Amino acid sequence: MTTTRQHIIEISFPSEFGYEVIAREAIATFARCVGFDRDRIDDLKTAVSEACINAIEHGNKKVHGLTIDIVGVYDGNMLQIDIADQGIQQYQVAGAPATIEEKIAGKAPARGMGLLLMTQLADEAHFLPDTNGTRGNRFRLIWRERVETLEPEH
Repeated sequence: MTTTRQHIIEISFPSEFGYEVIAREAIATFARCVGFDRDRIDDLKTAVSEACINAIEHGNKKVHGLTIDIVGVYDGNMLQIDIADQGIQQYQVAGAPATIEEKIAGKAPARGMGLLLMTQLADEAHFLPDTNGTRGNRFRLIWRERVETLEPEH
């Protein structure tokens, strides 16, 4: 029986704009170390930045002294990134994010593109339910290994 070693990274940073750049670069370096390709890393960097900015702006309401905590786990098949704030404002599930078309047509606010962008860049992107009554929001981003399929030879 072979076991796959998990690779884990944990980052905690002040809930202030600018620090998301440090987190983004650390997670990108982690992804590079475990073998992700450049295109996936570019997607990951954008999505992680958006999640951190949302946590600072909305979850922690830009209150200085609070933190954003990130845990990244790679198990050989999947990279999972959890971004947690301290939840001054709890996220309220309101359904799927509005589409670009809805925003352009004025049927949805122009702001709020971050959630839509994250869902497009990651294989999965969603808030995690609060199962233990703790204060704060947790957002999960998942990228799965892409398996290239070979075309059969004729």
